Amino acid sequence: MANDQLSVHVSSQTLPSMVYQKVRDAILNGVFRPGQMLRQDDVANRLGVSRSPLREALPRLEADGIVVLHPRRGYAVATLDPQQITEVFDLRRLLETELARRAIAKRTEADIAAVYGIASEMGALANRTDDPSLAQWFDLNTRFHKAMLMPADCPHHLRALEHSRTLIEAYIRTETRLTGDLHEAQQEHIQLAQAFVLGDADKFVRLTREHSEHTRSRLLAGLPQVDFDLTDEK
Repeated sequence: MANDQLSVHVSSQTLPSMVYQKVRDAILNGVFRPGQMLRQDDVANRLGVSRSPLREALPRLEADGIVVLHPRRGYAVATLDPQQITEVFDLRRLLETELARRAIAKRTEADIAAVYGIASEMGALANRTDDPSLAQWFDLNTRFHKAMLMPADCPHHLRALEHSRTLIEAYIRTETRLTGDLHEAQQEHIQLAQAFVLGDADKFVRLTREHSEHTRSRLLAGLPQVDFDLTDEK
């Protein structure tokens, strides 16, 4: 990706936060791949900033679990093996189904409108395979799931869920870019949105659980195709 695609032009007060977000987005969208060493000079040059805000951003990314610090080597994008991915999905499924059960009972007309609107935006992008459209679809996907579960009003559950989703998001996005197929996921989203709108609690909880299980299965099936360099010393 060209340097100007990741350029950051913001005031000094917001620069560390913006650098954090830019590096996070770059990792989730496959610009920096699992296992890749993050050479600070190279990353800073790519972002068009000095190393100082980057040094502030990297510990935050480590706290998110998407980079790791190797002694005497520096930071690298985190990696997960299939067993760890399965464990994260187990946690995600537990959190999502409990949040779904609580959210469906508390949803409002505004919540319904938000879910419906996001699902419509996603549908318009589902047949497009260019990188900007895929990145937008994934961002909408995050918003879609948050919009359905936020009515539960369980901030600690939601925080734990967001952490578990972040750990595996880069893998999901990379696998989807290889297959280029959002059809199955989009159909599941339509069913989820319909159950949410209709207030069908049992169906909504069941579909939430099944969607998590199907996402895990698609990822693990596609994982052998994902050529992650786990020993990147460039």
